[in-house]
Amino acid sequence: STNPEKVKYYSHLIKQENLRMKKQVENVLNMSKLERNEVKLFLKETNVRELIKDVSKSFRLIVEERKGVLTEEFKAEHYHVKVDEFHLSNALINLLDNANKYSPNTPEIKISTRNEGNYYVIEISDKGMGMEQQNKTKIFEKFFREETGNIHNVKGQGLGLSYVKKIIELHNGQIIVDSEKDKGSTFTIKIPM
Repeated sequence: STNPEKVKYYSHLIKQENLRMKKQVENVLNMSKLERNEVKLFLKETNVRELIKDVSKSFRLIVEERKGVLTEEFKAEHYHVKVDEFHLSNALINLLDNANKYSPNTPEIKISTRNEGNYYVIEISDKGMGMEQQNKTKIFEKFFREETGNIHNVKGQGLGLSYVKKIIELHNGQIIVDSEKDKGSTFTIKIPM
């Protein structure tokens, strides 16, 4: 007997995975363009709150599949910002993907936003394995992946964060990471309004 709900659920999950794979491939292609400074952002006034909601809605399934939670806290009162929707969404998916990957047990991920001076700030935090202090700056280097001991299930080609950093910098923004071993990590993105 096939349970139509299950079929629906799994076909959705497969779609999600396909989307992710497609993004990985796009990342690799984007990265080589980025390195040749060939990526031109298409900036347009965007409701970034809605953009984040869309991204987290699709990502929530992946987290809930692991019995985890993804929470949102929108504190930013001004959220219409000139951004490149495609690349910013991609960057956020990379950060969420990381937060999920590096949460060995049930992921607890939080996305929050706020306005800070003339910046729109997005924070993505997890309660995962965190990282050693000396690796905090290295993680944005291409192909850097922290040696995670015997955890072999961490998939990924390590391109994600160098891509994210470049995209945020192309928005004239900055990205900062704060992390503590076994406590989790917080990535903070600041984009000028």
